[in-house]
Amino acid sequence: MKGSPSVNNATFRKFANWFFVRAAGPDRPRIHEPHGIFPESRRLEAQFDALKAEVEALMERRSIPKYGNFDPVRAAQVSEDWRLYYAYMFGKSNELARRDLPTLLAFAESTPNVVNAMISVLEPGVALPAHQDPYFGFLRYHLGIRIPRVDPPHITLDGQQYTWKEGEGVVLDVSFEHEVLNDTAEPRVIVIVDFRRPMGFFAGLLNRYCLMLKRKWAPQFVDAAKYDVMHQV
Repeated sequence: MKGSPSVNNATFRKFANWFFVRAAGPDRPRIHEPHGIFPESRRLEAQFDALKAEVEALMERRSIPKYGNFDPVRAAQVSEDWRLYYAYMFGKSNELARRDLPTLLAFAESTPNVVNAMISVLEPGVALPAHQDPYFGFLRYHLGIRIPRVDPPHITLDGQQYTWKEGEGVVLDVSFEHEVLNDTAEPRVIVIVDFRRPMGFFAGLLNRYCLMLKRKWAPQFVDAAKYDVMHQV
């Protein structure tokens, strides 16, 4: 299935997004301190050294797939050069991640509100132009793994900026427009974990239903990691 969940069921998704925004409130923060809204993140941060070692070993062993390999529709809107390795997608585990990223996969599988878990690599000169996530039912946790020390990259989210730091977590509301540029000579590497947006009962129920429908897209994302070719671009 070489389509994209970002354009699937557009009318229904528009209604769901409207409902989620009403439930979350118009003054919802753009950037969150993670431990209040996603307290489970403490468990992942406590394993930072093991997680970082696994990510570094993975990047030494193989190339990380480009976004265009598994979601060409969305990649054309954001960036075909953004590199992503999905360990967990819409409740489906990437079995390769049991070898490659066991710490991240175990965290995702043992945390019920986690939707997706992945490694994100932004190489030197790669930009993600202004865009917003097409689905508003989750918030996005970032954990810095490898961050350039000189003029480190930052994300601008609806006018607010956050600069990544190694070992530091943050939660972003990517329903707002955001953009990134890695204007350094080194890659920026982070862990991304999407988790269900905290909302009331009915919005939460709708969110669970929508995410269940999205599970059909999971194989397209996790299977991209099967192209395990040493150091190929």
